[in-house]
Amino acid sequence: MDEVLVYFAVKYEGNFQKILSALQNKERVSNEERKKVIESINCKYTTIISDDYPNFLKEISCPPFVLFYKGDLKTLNSHNAINIIGTENSDTIGEDMTKKVVNHLAKNDRTVIVGNDEGIEKIAVEKTKKENGNLVVVLNKGINDYLIDTDNQDVLIISEYLNRKKSTKETYLYSKRLAVGLSEKVVVIEIEEMDKAIVSVKYALDYSKTILVIPMDLDSKYKGNNKLIKEGADVLASIDDLVDN
Repeated sequence: MDEVLVYFAVKYEGNFQKILSALQNKERVSNEERKKVIESINCKYTTIISDDYPNFLKEISCPPFVLFYKGDLKTLNSHNAINIIGTENSDTIGEDMTKKVVNHLAKNDRTVIVGNDEGIEKIAVEKTKKENGNLVVVLNKGINDYLIDTDNQDVLIISEYLNRKKSTKETYLYSKRLAVGLSEKVVVIEIEEMDKAIVSVKYALDYSKTILVIPMDLDSKYKGNNKLIKEGADVLASIDDLVDN
């Protein structure tokens, strides 16, 4: 059954509803078709019925039937995971704060999760690697041709997609959903009021995750931070709040 799920995940490019429909309609798969797809995979995978499938994802809406990954899936299970989010249009203050946050997480053996590789989240990725920290990157496109740094055993790359070449608005949203779903907390570094990264906060609310927000100066252009705090998000008042249970 695992290989059937993988076949449909590849055929329908990770589309939950299409995969579900194929299963409900008992779409037929020949052994030849199934074998051809399995042999084309240049990574590891886990399915929703596998023992090593992340438990956190079973609690979100439309959990992926298949996760393709490179690295060690145990990275998700052995460390408390923190999803770092922020604008793609970051400034030096936000970048410095990201480095401080990541440095503290690495020192305390926490896992950093990002669902993007631009702006604040790109800084988070680079700093986590520099500190040899635990890192999970959720791709919004195919993983098959993605190159992973094999020198760092604590980097895990995951995706719902095997061969998708381009990201879309839909895949961006889905990658954010996974990053939040896999995390215990979401840390907002800096976002603008109408920033697209705000979708991670919406997912965090849906999944009852702790949301920590860094307060901004009154004249900061990143007005999304203080707005979230005003609406009830927790203030990241101290760096120690990141690792307090």
